[in-house]
Amino acid sequence: MSTPRRLQSILLLTLAGCAAPAAESQPVDVEAVKSAIQAREAEWSAAFLAADGTALAALYTEDAASIPATGDWDRGRAGIARSMQTQFDSVAFTAREDITEEVIPLGPDYVFEIGHYSSQGTLKADGTPRTASGRYVVLWRRDADGVWRLHRDMGTDAPPLP
Repeated sequence: MSTPRRLQSILLLTLAGCAAPAAESQPVDVEAVKSAIQAREAEWSAAFLAADGTALAALYTEDAASIPATGDWDRGRAGIARSMQTQFDSVAFTAREDITEEVIPLGPDYVFEIGHYSSQGTLKADGTPRTASGRYVVLWRRDADGVWRLHRDMGTDAPPLP
């Protein structure tokens, strides 16, 4: 085999090796991920009912962003804590439920969650009952410590589901 032909063969084999499909990653256990996400949602609801904006924000990634029903961006844990604490300062919540409807794994470290929520409480100013319900989407990220944290979330008010 001539030298140019040999170089051509080596180049083709090298390129073929680079183009070979990567080894399949481990399949994601959707039920295990859903259980982990539901456990974190329970922590979120507990922090919400405790009216603890700081504890609630600690469930988010450092660089998290949240879009509440008002449409404003809350960025970072401090921004999320501040926004939630404003709500807690005006409403005494007595019930909160978050229901995960679907989780869609986006690889080993990201999960997209779709769900709905409801809450009950009273306005602190005058004791008027307040109920809310809606839908939410969350992009969860598993951080280097292996813990799932909310990375991006968005909620919107909606009538209660039947």
